[in-house]
Amino acid sequence: MAPGKDNMSESVSLLTQRQLNKFIREYNIPSDLDPVLPSKDETVYPFRRGKFPLYTRVCNFANYRVPFSRFLIRVLQFFRVHISQVNPFGLSRVNHFEISCRALDQKPDLNVFRYFYEFITAGDWYTFAHRKGIPSPSSDERSSLKNWKDNFLWLDDRCLLDDMRWRFKDQTMSFDLGEDFVFNRDLARSLIEHKSPIRPLHEHFLLLSRVCFRWSQGDRVWPVIRRKRDRKFRPFSFPLAFSFNLTDSCFLENAGTIMSLLDALKVPSFDVLDFDLEDQVEGEVPLMKQVASSAQEIRPVLPQDAPEHTAAEITSSIPQSTADQDQSSIPWHLHL
Repeated sequence: MAPGKDNMSESVSLLTQRQLNKFIREYNIPSDLDPVLPSKDETVYPFRRGKFPLYTRVCNFANYRVPFSRFLIRVLQFFRVHISQVNPFGLSRVNHFEISCRALDQKPDLNVFRYFYEFITAGDWYTFAHRKGIPSPSSDERSSLKNWKDNFLWLDDRCLLDDMRWRFKDQTMSFDLGEDFVFNRDLARSLIEHKSPIRPLHEHFLLLSRVCFRWSQGDRVWPVIRRKRDRKFRPFSFPLAFSFNLTDSCFLENAGTIMSLLDALKVPSFDVLDFDLEDQVEGEVPLMKQVASSAQEIRPVLPQDAPEHTAAEITSSIPQSTADQDQSSIPWHLHL
């Protein structure tokens, strides 16, 4: 495979079946989306009808999971770009922004995201870059990522919007902020004040920030984040004979304080954190029901006997030249 950023038409997947199986298990990829290994000569572009290439780095570097968050899909809609065309650095910035907003108990705001980031080309791919002269909402991030183009799988595109289309180089890149641009300045200031590093995150972060929507622990268990030193003297480690001598205040102190998502994101190293589980409070809405509204819906499987015109309507298109399509007819609804 040729090096550089201009080799999409030559990029093939080097994943093995064993690696794919491990990836599916580790990142809980829905089996009904039929994840399959590309053949050795199948390139990212063009892709199979009804499928799209999912880079493994979307999950293990950019911190997204399948199904995707509705905010991510909204960003892609606004900029009229397919998820397979945005490199992992760009997607990681969308993810970090979304998680940072959730940590502040705010909904992610597209205009605030646009205030911080601009949409640019990156060779055959696209990305989101920090706007010059604007303070960054992140304190640090990786600047290089080797071989990310070499690892992708085919996945049913039912987890995307049915009108998600491929962006071509002759399409407009005019997304500048006009004089009448309005955004939530309070949220922007808070994001700058509470900036944190962009880095791969533990599943607990993703669950608590509503970018992960599959939880193998069940409805009665809740993910919590503590500092390791807070668990050093947990009450259950004492002999039973001493348990009645513990005061309530001592019990609470030794049991450890659950860290807020905001504070946990800012620790220099996750080695100091303990990713714990707690029984859910009786009567509390289960975690997956709480986060469900933030997930992009997966479209139902098309019946085998469906009419041909119906299949064309609900299956995203194979990339084609803009000369062959009327760009003005493509809807780009903005909804959460």
